[in-house]
Amino acid sequence: MTMKRSITTIFRNACMVGALFMFCSITSCGKSEVDPETDDTEQTGTFKIDGVEYKGKTSVQTFTNGNYSILCENDSPYKFIQITFHSKAEAEKGGTFKAEDYKMDIPSGSANVGIDGNTYNPDGNSVIIVSGKKITLSTLKLNQTGGGTKTATIQSAAISF
Repeated sequence: MTMKRSITTIFRNACMVGALFMFCSITSCGKSEVDPETDDTEQTGTFKIDGVEYKGKTSVQTFTNGNYSILCENDSPYKFIQITFHSKAEAEKGGTFKAEDYKMDIPSGSANVGIDGNTYNPDGNSVIIVSGKKITLSTLKLNQTGGGTKTATIQSAAISF
């Protein structure tokens, strides 16, 4: 592979990832709303990624396509995990959800996991359990989408919303 072709491939992949990130940002800001219950109770969560434990406040968003997302943010160092479900009703009802490959429209019965604004596909079969508006997951291996090379392993998460 020539140097010019290699640089072109890297640039093309970077543009695709940037365009995907911008599209996600634009569509998520179109109709996001914070759940009033979350503001009143200041829900929190913990998560352990690649052996490092984090703790933070949670917030929720409903996207224009009806997908429902829970975000848990650690302040210092800044790190966040985002779990997105098909709908608010489905997430609040709870149950066992399949960790699904990244999609812009999450199918019913599944959920996507993102870390620090990056999108990922699960490496293997994993489930996300929701009970009493609390998300629990363990041992979820992830591979970055869009030609990215990042990997992550979520050893555990317990996130209230």
